[in-house]
Amino acid sequence: MKRFLIFLLLAATSMLVAPEAIHAELPYRTAYYDSNQSTWLRIQPVYSPAETKGIRFVEPIDLQVGADDKVYVADKGANRVIVLDNDGALLQTIGEEEGAGMLSAPEGLFVTPEGVVYVADSGNQRIAVFRADGTFDREYKKPASTFLEQEHFVPVKLVVDRRGVMYVSLNSSYQGLLRMNDKGEFMGFFGANKAQQTVLNWLKKLVLNKEQLDKETASLPRPISNVAIDKDGFIFTATAAGFGQGAIRKLNAGGVDAFKNKTLVNGHGIVDVASDSKGFLYNIDMESANINIYDQNGEALFAFGFIDNATQQYGVLGFPTSIGVDSKFGVWISDSRTGTIHKFVRTEFGSDVMNALGLYLEGKYEESKPYWDRVYARNDMYNGTFQGLGKVYLHENNNEDALSFLKTAFDTKGYSKAFWQIRLEFLQQHFIWIILGLAALFLLLRYSRLLLKKQLQRRPLPESWQRPLGDLRNLWYVMLHPYHGFYKLKEARVAPWIIIFILVSVVAVKILTIYYTGFLFHPVELSQVNLFGSLGLFVVPWVTWIIANYLVCSVKDGEGKFREVIQGSTYALAPYLFFSIPTLLLSNIVTLDERVIVDSLNTVMFLWMGVMLIVMTQVIHNFDFVETLKNIAITIFTIGTIWLFAFLVFGLSYNLYDFFYQLYKEVTFYG
Repeated sequence: MKRFLIFLLLAATSMLVAPEAIHAELPYRTAYYDSNQSTWLRIQPVYSPAETKGIRFVEPIDLQVGADDKVYVADKGANRVIVLDNDGALLQTIGEEEGAGMLSAPEGLFVTPEGVVYVADSGNQRIAVFRADGTFDREYKKPASTFLEQEHFVPVKLVVDRRGVMYVSLNSSYQGLLRMNDKGEFMGFFGANKAQQTVLNWLKKLVLNKEQLDKETASLPRPISNVAIDKDGFIFTATAAGFGQGAIRKLNAGGVDAFKNKTLVNGHGIVDVASDSKGFLYNIDMESANINIYDQNGEALFAFGFIDNATQQYGVLGFPTSIGVDSKFGVWISDSRTGTIHKFVRTEFGSDVMNALGLYLEGKYEESKPYWDRVYARNDMYNGTFQGLGKVYLHENNNEDALSFLKTAFDTKGYSKAFWQIRLEFLQQHFIWIILGLAALFLLLRYSRLLLKKQLQRRPLPESWQRPLGDLRNLWYVMLHPYHGFYKLKEARVAPWIIIFILVSVVAVKILTIYYTGFLFHPVELSQVNLFGSLGLFVVPWVTWIIANYLVCSVKDGEGKFREVIQGSTYALAPYLFFSIPTLLLSNIVTLDERVIVDSLNTVMFLWMGVMLIVMTQVIHNFDFVETLKNIAITIFTIGTIWLFAFLVFGLSYNLYDFFYQLYKEVTFYG
């Protein structure tokens, strides 16, 4: 027994000292954002890590790429600004050992096109300015202003425009960027975020009086976490949290946001933002753990890289603090966790796709075509290629190819334009034949009905057919005269096979709408359609309506029988049968500019069905109108309760099944 215990102890000890599993991670994994489908999809690298000289830093907190492609890094831990060449080799150190040029915990910097370096010298509560050769020039302290008496002047980030006006982000300040001119005079605050209004704050304003509201903590705007400026003088502010709303704002000289406080994809944990010479934006987002690329309008394009706090691999970021882009579109990132500067360069594929996107967004479709062709040769699954080439073909009036490519890209707007041109050409070429065909169809329907009527007068259908045909004709009558129709239906006993036939017809029409609705109104990949799921979402509400309606109305002394509720609810689907077919046909004919026709028909259809269900409940159960509305409200609540109960039962049943299944696997594996 002792030997056995010693053996177990040794075995346990050996398991404790065994090395943990290590998972290798590619630092250049890349995804592109398909805005038409609102999803991220994997793609080959657009950027990959580049080898640099590997200078070590204590705490690199901010980074700026100069006009000459020198990289300036604010090393907060070393109280220095380090200047690197484009290969990452040390060129210069800014910051004196003592005297006026000595820095203390610098957190931000900005480099003018002339090489003048502005440093947010946070520890010294000033902005220090150094000449291009690294010698100290001047400093800016807290400006004299009554507006700043209660404000702590601790600059952390800044940019400087062409006029020498400084836009300074102060530590934890919610008032926006502080503006100072080149004389150090206060010019006001700029670009403050909007305060977040919550439902709780709205309720407080409704309930609390003025004295109580004065005691409440004010809802303050989120502080700006970083700032950048582009070649055109637009100022970009980066603000974390808010689930991406206003994460990046593009401010003009008047403080107006060109992005209109839009919600940015992958912007919840934004750290910094930078722009390149083509206007593309780059950010670091801690929430998505990626470096993200956006177009000039803030629309997401690509995400690459990876953030891992325990990393020891170059190209995998530990705790990124700042981002910059050089003239060759190399992306530089400071990493305080590893004390290094990472550089990413574009791959051949990345250069082609970014050049294609740049020309495409400028409207230079023909010039972008060679780049799109090269992108397509490397990756024929990238939807941006289909969208780009589709616009090229559309511009060249090659509408057939444009239609095919834009459909593949799920670009409904471009598809609509190409379809409109194709439809116009078809109508111009076949206008007379279309008019003649419509006239022939009208005459055929008109006279075939008369002929059928005369034929039935001569040879009437057997008596056994009269009742079923009458029940089917009642579908139209009940839809046009719901009160009288449902009264007749309450007194009648419709054959079960008629009810089944109507329901099968409704399901068949639903299947047709799933697979044959026009692309503009149903832009999905048909092979990915979950037919049973779609039918379930259509059938289950109708079934639970019948159950809930009968249960509630029975408790409320309703006179309707279960059979009558089924009959009435089936005939209430008549608008769906009669509206869906013309809507389906129109969806394959109209463009997005004319979609109001289809949308109006769908709205009328659902409103009509709702009215018929209300009338059915009133007539079948013999309620007055107000009582009917109350019971329908209770019925809707009951439907929700049934769904919740079914969800709980399903969840518990699945857990029970999973328990026994796992138990079975263990028994069979070890047995």
